[in-house]
Parts: sequence; C-alpha cells; structure tokens
Amino acid sequence: MTPKLGILALTTFAGFVSGCAASPPPKNPPAQVQLNFNFTPQGQTSLPKSLARGAISGVAQHVGFYYAVNPDCTSDGFVQTQVKTAPAHGAVAFVKADGYTNFPSSSPGHECNRNKSPGIEVVYTSAKDFVGTDQFAVLGIGPKGRYMETEYTVKVIAPP
Repeated sequence: MTPKLGILALTTFAGFVSGCAASPPPKNPPAQVQLNFNFTPQGQTSLPKSLARGAISGVAQHVGFYYAVNPDCTSDGFVQTQVKTAPAHGAVAFVKADGYTNFPSSSPGHECNRNKSPGIEVVYTSAKDFVGTDQFAVLGIGPKGRYMETEYTVKVIAPP
C-alpha cells in the first residue's frame, strides 16, 4: 500500500515501526491512493511549508503533528524528525503521541481525520520572559523515505 502522509498543527516526528512478515499481494489490488500533505508533490520544487503559530512565554505549546497513514487509515510508522534550524529564543521537542490527521475534505484520506493516529508531535517552549517572534525549521523523513521540511514562525506573548 502507498501511505498517506501528512502534518497537522504541531505534533511532530520520531521513530519507525517494524513489522512481521508481509502477506502476498492480493490478486486484484485496490487502486492505490497516495496523499501528500506537507510533502513536495511530484513535479514541483521542494519548497518548505511555512506555518504560523502562537505561544505563551515559557509555556510548552504543541505546534505540529507529523504522521504517516495507509489508505485504510492504519499507521504506516513514524516520521523521523530533527531540528534543521533551532529557535533563537526557545527549544523544540519531539514527542510520540496520538493525534488527528488533517486531510482536506476533497482528499480520499479525509475519513482518516475521524480517528487518532500515532505520530510525532512538535512542541515549542520559549525562553522564560521572552516575548516576540521566534522561528525554527524541522526536517522529517517518512517511513518510505519521503522528505519534508517545515518552517515555523511563532508569535510569543506574555502570560496573562
């Protein structure tokens, strides 16, 4: 099966899952569907995706979620993630978590949005007392080798 891959507001990337022996392919395989969200479509340049987020100074904030799911909405494993460019005024952490996919309503993967899927959450925490705009970039490699890059701009406000 070809996986559907995506990213949703800041739960981000991590490890892989290995499976047992694969069963033989069906004689009449279903039409393969591949959905790419936050991945470079074929024939297009590999520009990073840009996301704007908000956070409260010194408080951990979920900003992204990286996932890979099969056409039947089962997990295809974890996306491996790393910080490409570190934030100047904070820190980024990657946490394995269950979250919701974010396929558009026009996508065959839209049905997957109904249930949680395992993935990697991206969590940003600003330096204590920092108020302003911070930026960082994350790289991800999906279970089937798909490359993704996301640039985050985070507006950090003072606590209430």
